[in-house]
Amino acid sequence: MKPTTIITLCLVLFAFVPSLSAATDPLVVVFYEEGCPSCQEMDELLVGMMMEAQETDIVRYEITESDSMALLVSLCKAYDMDVPAIVPIVFVSDDAVVGMGRTQEFTLRNAIGDCLSTGCESPIARLPISQLRADLPRLALLLALIFAVTWFQLH
Repeated sequence: MKPTTIITLCLVLFAFVPSLSAATDPLVVVFYEEGCPSCQEMDELLVGMMMEAQETDIVRYEITESDSMALLVSLCKAYDMDVPAIVPIVFVSDDAVVGMGRTQEFTLRNAIGDCLSTGCESPIARLPISQLRADLPRLALLLALIFAVTWFQLH
């Protein structure tokens, strides 16, 4: 491989690192149970608040599915809270909202409003694997640079 090819490859990798590590995780994570009136009310509230945001900004998990329960347990651990016994459970930015009522609505309106106006980290980003996924592009770039330097030293 020519030195210019390796340099070009490294520059291309460097240019794409920010786009590769950009978060595509949802802004709002909702845990619900099918047939739950409070969950339906919460869903209507969230859809109304997120009118200006993309639908992909909300992700919903049916609590009775095993994968959903595992994710809920992980998020509760990341938020330093016990797993709630009631639904709905909504994670937004630094807030975890359990149940449905005026207090929960007020908390959600503030949290979502802040996220939509100033931005915030996805609740999924709090999970340990999310940090690894965010670091992978930088790690790939570092390895490419090490490879390039090694190649130059050997040739």
